[in-house]
Amino acid sequence: MSGIFTVIHEPSHQLFVKCRRTMFTPFSKDAQLNHQLKVISSGASGDRTLIRTDDPQYQCLPGQPRTLLHSSNIYQQLEREFLTPDLDTLAPHLWLVATQSSSHISPLHEQVLKGCNIIITENPELHLTWTDNRIFVKPLPRYMLSHAFWTTHLVSSPLSTQSAHDKPSSALVKAALGFMRTYYHLIQHESDLHIAKQCRLLPSSSSSAELTLEKFHAFITGFGDIQDDRVSPRYSSYGTLRLSRLNLWSKIFLHRFQFYRTNRQYGVYFARFYAPILFFFGILTVVLGAMQVGLQADGSGNGDRHRWAALREISLWFSVATLMCICAIGLFLLFLLVYMLLRELLFATKGIIRRRRCRTKAELARKEGFA
Repeated sequence: MSGIFTVIHEPSHQLFVKCRRTMFTPFSKDAQLNHQLKVISSGASGDRTLIRTDDPQYQCLPGQPRTLLHSSNIYQQLEREFLTPDLDTLAPHLWLVATQSSSHISPLHEQVLKGCNIIITENPELHLTWTDNRIFVKPLPRYMLSHAFWTTHLVSSPLSTQSAHDKPSSALVKAALGFMRTYYHLIQHESDLHIAKQCRLLPSSSSSAELTLEKFHAFITGFGDIQDDRVSPRYSSYGTLRLSRLNLWSKIFLHRFQFYRTNRQYGVYFARFYAPILFFFGILTVVLGAMQVGLQADGSGNGDRHRWAALREISLWFSVATLMCICAIGLFLLFLLVYMLLRELLFATKGIIRRRRCRTKAELARKEGFA
């Protein structure tokens, strides 16, 4: 079935889905947490536009001074904020990475109990990914808390005269709904709200009224009722994702060396190989030592040397195999280092070529202008 399904918000916070090309916000106007935007109707056609109520001189999205309210590329900006194309591509294989449950998201206080440091990221691909003792969380944009913004840019009215170019894509709406739904699981208790404020995950209020758990609950409950088939593939069946496994499987399914590079130094990158290699060498050392003891006690003086012939043959081949493994591991690490150096050299070379082309185009344009 094509189109964006309708999500109607009732006072009881129940969501009803209808097969129409319209959608209403999952929260009421009274429950909105941001009051900086207002919808006005202009002209006989009744076109709906947004204005700033706090300060008319700022005609930009709250918290996004580089994006004007009436900019033609506002949807491109929203897509950069919420779309996760790489994770959507990996979605059929994410069962290898995480638990298959969209509610598999621990509240913020449990993240702290697990020893995780909450790290802010503005990259939607990294939202709710974790590695070692860090979990990356994307803050709630200020404008996403506004009812006026949702009714103007993320939903469409049955009587809307907007063209297809001026309407949000189905992928954008699903990604935004999935992202907002994660905060239904992240903030469940008073302590979670305090941690969110402390970590700057929630925008600071411009009014004197303090954000309480009751107000946040009234705002976010409608998102918690959204079903999995109404959100993007990244959020439909998965919550938190392990970044180390994403880096592993992206080599196969995304044809990329890493999903996201967390180690910026070669020493830190290669240090993770030391423990398993030393463990492997330790096992080989014990086995080779035992074989050496067995060969020394082969009973050569008692005339039963032939009884140990099998052990001598096994020891010979195992020693050769051990040397080959050591050489193979050394060559692999050397190849990995050369590959990383060549990849960075290629990236730098492409940057130089790109800058030269841009400089040449600018010079040609300048010459044509003078002509």
